[in-house]
Amino acid sequence: MDLTQELIEVANAFGDDPEFSRAGGGNASVKQDGVLAIKPSGVPLATLTADDLVPLKLDVLLAALHSDEPVDGDPVRAAAQRAALPHPSGRRPSVEILFHALIPDALVLHCHPLVGNALTCNHDAESLAAALLGDDAIVVPYIDPGVPLARGVEAARTAYTERTGRPAPAITLLRNHGIIVSGNSAAEITERVNHLTAVIRTAVDATETPAVPELDQAELVRVRNAIAPALRGLLGTDEALAVVTSAADDLVRSVTASPAGEALLTGGPLIPDQIVYAGSLPAVVDLDSDPDPARAAVAALETFRSRHGKDPVIVVVPGLVTFGAGKDLTAAQTALATFTDALRVARDADRIGSVQVMDAAERGFIENWEAEAYRKQIAAGASGGRLDGKVVMITGAAQGFGLGIAQELITQGATLVLSDLNLAGAQAAADDLAARHGVGRAVAVRIDVSNEQSCLDAVAETVALLGGVDVFISNAGVARAGSVFTQQVADFDLVTNVNYRGYFLTVRAVAPVLAAQHAVRPGQWFDIIEVNSKSGLQGSKANFAYAGSKFGGIGLTQSFALELVTSGIKVNAICPGNYLDGPLWSDPERGLFVQYLHAGKVPGATTVQQVREHYMKQVPMGRGCFPADLAKTIYYIVEQDYETGQAIPVTGGQNMLN
Repeated sequence: MDLTQELIEVANAFGDDPEFSRAGGGNASVKQDGVLAIKPSGVPLATLTADDLVPLKLDVLLAALHSDEPVDGDPVRAAAQRAALPHPSGRRPSVEILFHALIPDALVLHCHPLVGNALTCNHDAESLAAALLGDDAIVVPYIDPGVPLARGVEAARTAYTERTGRPAPAITLLRNHGIIVSGNSAAEITERVNHLTAVIRTAVDATETPAVPELDQAELVRVRNAIAPALRGLLGTDEALAVVTSAADDLVRSVTASPAGEALLTGGPLIPDQIVYAGSLPAVVDLDSDPDPARAAVAALETFRSRHGKDPVIVVVPGLVTFGAGKDLTAAQTALATFTDALRVARDADRIGSVQVMDAAERGFIENWEAEAYRKQIAAGASGGRLDGKVVMITGAAQGFGLGIAQELITQGATLVLSDLNLAGAQAAADDLAARHGVGRAVAVRIDVSNEQSCLDAVAETVALLGGVDVFISNAGVARAGSVFTQQVADFDLVTNVNYRGYFLTVRAVAPVLAAQHAVRPGQWFDIIEVNSKSGLQGSKANFAYAGSKFGGIGLTQSFALELVTSGIKVNAICPGNYLDGPLWSDPERGLFVQYLHAGKVPGATTVQQVREHYMKQVPMGRGCFPADLAKTIYYIVEQDYETGQAIPVTGGQNMLN
């Protein structure tokens, strides 16, 4: 294996492990024949390829490191421009090119390990490093990135050689930052990182584990369901609310209520990546001062804004739950994970010494550094579409119209919650959509729409993951055809419980979330959409249970619309024609073609194909309804702000309003 491939192997391995790297954090380089090839800014270590590496002239970089000649703008960018070799991507190299250049080993890996940073983010870093690692590592005090940090690394290496008469070691500990590990093969770097990690972990594990407070699950749901939707509105824009995800695990509850957590909540961040992805400081919600969670959250944000002149990325209810906000789920999860990483580092730093945070001057440099803004911008990527920024929850989304609608809406920027009694099917569909459209774009939750607690739990799970919902689509439904003389009561009850009662239960569960979002952003409308049926517009022979449930659904739609309009919620129904190619109709055992054949709905029909032809002939436009037809209607409903309580036919002309 050549050196470039060895670098990619070690970069991918450590970059794919959240113990060592988050988002685009960290970098890696290889030196060959006078050329330094380094990871571009904003490209994660986990996905780095040989083609990504940006080549630079090594001698030009070293000259820039030792030059005091004034340059226009940032000296690292100026050095990179002078050292640049032709490269098709045109990407900007990592901001740490200079310390990569000065280290003589062929391969250099820089990352931000959680275990390692328990030592680097410690008041006692030097003494701990000496006791645990001896001469296997050098410690560099916190220095602003770029030329100052590179010169600091060089000075520490020179001081070590002058003191010991030996070359500087391959491990460099950067205080309140991370580690640099070098070597001439992937195996050497891996062995050194693992050695460093094992030594520090052993020291941490030798101490007593902090106590974890008992979780009051009901209180957590109450607080989270009130605060998360409010934060979506408070931290969002008129175009799109924020996505707000949350964590309430043992780590979050214990550390946010501890002295180590207090250092993070009020003192400052631990490392630059925390500033970039999670903000320097969180907003803190004080439920002791105001027991109303939403009101307390509003007060916390007002206080934060007055002190810092901007919005927080992280919001903490100490001892209970922590929220991370972003423009999408990936950004929100990255922010939350970066902050919870810091909680763990702070906890473990206190276990072996005393946690040290960055001071105002140190964090101020990162907050205003153009290079970090560029890295964050590149990592964020771009998106767009008619539902961009909208969280859409769809019931009955594992198959049929529900899945078809989901497949359409995600192409227009929606973040989807696929909810279904068939969780395995919904999860498989969500995984497929996320693989094709982006991580975090689709998630799955279990719901039994006929069960009150299941509806409440599904909405609570959605709030925990995404903060709330912009568009709720009540699509789950069943059909059991049969004559009034012969239909079993159990079949009638099933259809009624899923189609009619289920619509009520899900709306009752989700409406408070939509109302809470509207309360903090009163100019914003939110949507409840029932996927009804043409059978909700006219009776259906030998299918009375289904038609009755759908007639009732339109009654609920109109009544909900009148009540919820003052909470900023529009409620409308879509009445599709027959999805003749969907499983509701075409399932060979329980599909409507089979049911209608057995129920005698089509006089003279003796085969499923004859039943199909009968229903096709009833559509003036000559085809069945497709999910894409419903998606267009959903876009209309969401985009307009002067329509509620309507039942809109999408039937190819088979049903017309009068």
